Amino acid sequence: GINAEYGGGDGGSIPTRGELVKQKKEPEKKNRDQDMVGRWQHCAISGHKLVKPIVSCALGRLYNKEAVINHILERASGKSHIKKLSDVVELRLTDNKSFKNEIKADLYIDHYNAPYMCPVLGLEMSGRYRFVYNWACGCAVSERVTIEIPSSTCHKCGKDISAEDNIIINGTEEETATLMTRMKRRKEQQKAERKQNKAAKGGDGEQKPSKAKKLEDPATSSDTVVKKQKTAEDASKGSKYEERDSYKKLFHKNSTKKDKAHWVTFNPYYN
Repeated sequence: GINAEYGGGDGGSIPTRGELVKQKKEPEKKNRDQDMVGRWQHCAISGHKLVKPIVSCALGRLYNKEAVINHILERASGKSHIKKLSDVVELRLTDNKSFKNEIKADLYIDHYNAPYMCPVLGLEMSGRYRFVYNWACGCAVSERVTIEIPSSTCHKCGKDISAEDNIIINGTEEETATLMTRMKRRKEQQKAERKQNKAAKGGDGEQKPSKAKKLEDPATSSDTVVKKQKTAEDASKGSKYEERDSYKKLFHKNSTKKDKAHWVTFNPYYN
C-alpha cells in the first residue's frame, strides 16, 4: 500500500522551507589580502602601483604625485578635498632593503612584503601594522613608535612636530571621519589667519596706492629733483656773472656807456 506519511511513493521529494522562502543574500566578504594590497601598494586615484614620489592627503590615503597633478589639472571629480598641491604632503619613506619585487608563478606571494618600512622598529609598511605620518614633515613611522616612544621631534628627520598633526595611513571609516573633521577645522583656521594677516597689512589707517597709479613722494619724485637741479645751476651761473661784473668795475671806471645827447640839445654842463 501507499504510506501517506512519506509521500505518494512516486519518486518525488518534499521541498524544505529554505527552498520555498527567499532569503536575503549575505554580502560578499572582501578578500583581506586583495583589499590590503589595493590600499597600501596602489594609488587611490589611478589604481596604478605606487612609485616615488608618493603623497598622502589629510585623510591618510596614498597617491602617486603624478596622478594628483593630473587630477588637479583636469579638475576631475571624486577627490573633492584635493584641489591644489598644498592639500597633500609628500611622504618621506624608508626603503626596505629585504624587499623582493620578483613574482614567480610557482612561489607563494607574500602580501606582507612591502618596499617600505618603519625607520625605528623595522616593521614593514604593508598593512599588517598601523602606520602614521606627520603633516609637518611627512615622515612615515609605525604607530607603535608614537605610542611607546612619544617625542616632540620627528624620529626620522629631527624636525619639531606635534602629535595633533599625526595622520593615520589607511585608517578605519571612523578614523577617516575624524580626520575629515580635523581637516575642515584646519582649513577654516588657515582661512581666518589669512584674513587677519590681510587686515593687518591694510590697516592702521594707511591707504595703499592703487596698481594703476602709484602715489609718488613729492620730495623724491623725478620732476622735483630735476627742477631743484636746474634752480641750483641757475643760481651758480648768476653768482658767476656777478663776480665777473665786480672784477670789471675794479679796472674800468666807466663800465657803462652813457648815451650822448643830440648836438642841438647838447649842454656841456651836463654832458
